[in-house]
Order: sequence, then C-alpha cells, then structure tokens
Amino acid sequence: MKTLSIDDQTHKRLTSTMIDMMHGRRRDVNYDDVINELIDVYQDSFRLSGENTGG
Repeated sequence: MKTLSIDDQTHKRLTSTMIDMMHGRRRDVNYDDVINELIDVYQDSFRLSGENTGG
C-alpha cells in the first residue's frame, strides 16, 4: 500500500475533524471516513451551487 505524506497543519485539521465526527456519531472514525465525508460535502455543495445558477 502506498502512503501519502501531508503537511503538519493539514494533519492537525484532519485529526480535529475526525475527533468532531467521532463525538457526533459516537463511534470510531478513521481518516478515510473523514476524507470521504469532506469529498461528499464538497460534491453536494458543488451540485447545489450549479443548480442555483439557473443553467
């Protein structure tokens, strides 16, 4: 498995988000879960902004 390297600030932000998600969901969450959730939120907001343009 190939590992990717991220800078310290990004790692801290992901960890903080992961902790928030664990408290909200009351279950264990890993970095994959955090990244996938962030992608889902981004894609949803992108879709919604496209719908609002009247295209």
